[in-house]
Amino acid sequence: MLGSILLSSSAQAANLQFWRFDRTQNRLELATDEGIQPRAQIVSNPTRLVIDLPGVKLGGPKQTLPVDGIVNNMRVAQFDPQTTRIVMELAPGYTIDPRQVKFQYASARQWTVDMPRPQFSPQRASAAPPTQAIAVPSAPGVAVVPTLPPTSNGRPTPTSSIPPGSIVVVTEPRPQAPTRPSTGSTNPLPRPTTPLPNPSTSNPKPSPTLPQVPNGKFVVVVDPGHGGPDPGAIGIGGLRETDAVLAISKQVATLLERQGVQAILTRQDERDLDLQPRVDIADRVNATVFVSIHANSFDANRSDVNGLETYYYDSGYNLAKTIHQSIMETTDMRDRGVKQANFYVMKYSSMPAVLVEVGFVTGREDAQRLSDANGRSQLASAIAQGILRYLQRN
Repeated sequence: MLGSILLSSSAQAANLQFWRFDRTQNRLELATDEGIQPRAQIVSNPTRLVIDLPGVKLGGPKQTLPVDGIVNNMRVAQFDPQTTRIVMELAPGYTIDPRQVKFQYASARQWTVDMPRPQFSPQRASAAPPTQAIAVPSAPGVAVVPTLPPTSNGRPTPTSSIPPGSIVVVTEPRPQAPTRPSTGSTNPLPRPTTPLPNPSTSNPKPSPTLPQVPNGKFVVVVDPGHGGPDPGAIGIGGLRETDAVLAISKQVATLLERQGVQAILTRQDERDLDLQPRVDIADRVNATVFVSIHANSFDANRSDVNGLETYYYDSGYNLAKTIHQSIMETTDMRDRGVKQANFYVMKYSSMPAVLVEVGFVTGREDAQRLSDANGRSQLASAIAQGILRYLQRN
């Protein structure tokens, strides 16, 4: 189930760019064009998860989407002039534990909400307090204000009295960090026993100075390859492609945000995501460019095969060339060239799109870099620099 809203920019408020609810994983994802700080609570009779987005304008009519027999519907509406509200309403008799509702952010503009499976318990539902606060982590650069009590009639506390971008500090303990979702596989992949090489002690090349671009003008979708039950390639010492590229992609998104670019990640954790939904995300947010990040592999007995490859399709050549050059300038990787290919996420994207193979997980040189935090950071900085250079020129 998917909800999508594309809005014009506003100097006074953030806009909700897109949202979607994944019924199979009970996960809500949302993205705005400015940093926000959500607030959340559980409201009883019937049980509703209420998420307020202070300082966010919907810019359209209320939307109500049916879900299934347990979750009656998802609603998105303008609660007051300064607050967009998202409500997940459960069927009568169902309830959820507020301590298991877990908020995460890739940046202050991009949030996910993982929810537990609702449980049918009429007694618990009827005995629940009118409102229960949910802990929400503080996004960077957002102010904190004291906890607000619920209103006397038990309705969700309105947020119009809170300055936009403020968090309500709740008194309940913060939930534990979410664990990696099950991949659904009963036979885990074997991990190679070859040890990883020790990180290099030589002096790495300095991180590039990232260029600034006009604030808010560009939207970049960063796509970490694979995920969930698909770990991608597995290399030396059990190095998994999905782990390396997710770490690099998150850093790329953070660096772009710091330079005034809105960065959207297609996934923020180990989850299953088909190819078309990755393309759909880029289309919904009207992305300027699409950058997919992967890692290569070769015969396990050929650890001598290493190097960088960058692929493009049609309009992505200049983007691929610029990113590739930036990585080659910043690292000592072997240059395997810029190549044309018809990979799905590039071929079916409506904007310039590239796929960067950041090295071989089976290569002794590349595996060392991809398994090392400093090596991943160096790659992320180089990719971000290449993207920013391209945006400056186009």
